[in-house]
Amino acid sequence: WNTTIGTTMVVKGVTTRQLEDAAGTLYSHRHPQGYWMPGGASNTGADWITKEFSADGGDGTNGTDGAGRTGLAALDTEAARLIPTGLITWPLCQTGERFPFIAPQARGFAPPGLSAAQRFAAGMEGVAFLERYAYDVIRRLSGEPIRAIYTAGGGSNSDTWLTIRCNVLDLPIKKMKHGTGAMGAAILAASRTHYANLTEAGRAMTHLEKILTPTPELVRRYAPLYNEFIHTLQAKGYIKKRSHA
Repeated sequence: WNTTIGTTMVVKGVTTRQLEDAAGTLYSHRHPQGYWMPGGASNTGADWITKEFSADGGDGTNGTDGAGRTGLAALDTEAARLIPTGLITWPLCQTGERFPFIAPQARGFAPPGLSAAQRFAAGMEGVAFLERYAYDVIRRLSGEPIRAIYTAGGGSNSDTWLTIRCNVLDLPIKKMKHGTGAMGAAILAASRTHYANLTEAGRAMTHLEKILTPTPELVRRYAPLYNEFIHTLQAKGYIKKRSHA
């Protein structure tokens, strides 16, 4: 399974059988070797960072940290000291969500009066909570365990965000060195020329950059916050009770 966090959050996996999703949030493509590739695209991603935090540090603050870093790098450093924030935030920029649940009336939410660093950290946590919900749905539909998540996209460039996600998910997160569409096109081209098939080409041409693993203390502290996030979505009528179990 892979999560790409760019403007939106896209989840894609490879399974031996097609997943049937009566709610219609997951769709499937056919893998060239006969597998299925279920996935879904959320309206939530990293667009809130572009919208709320400018390149000069968010809200035009020109913030710096102790190492002299400015802008998003400074906010990322501050966020690392704040997690878990204990704040329940969902940084959905538009109205309506399509994955991992369908709720045309959905709107993002956040507690008032937060500092830029608090909003930044809590926003990353909110996306991670939604990602966990997505994989909870996938587990329920597939009946299969998920042992690790690969990741790509601009959201994977933040070690703080990767740390949040792997502890919210309670799963290792693996970031590859080259996660671009150009690399994907090269693998496809090589899969029927230099290599025997797509699986062989993918294994030979992809290389791991880093693995982040959960820490028991952060996993323990994030568990009740995730439950609170789910209860908030339920209270607002965006998801049904116990639908994440």
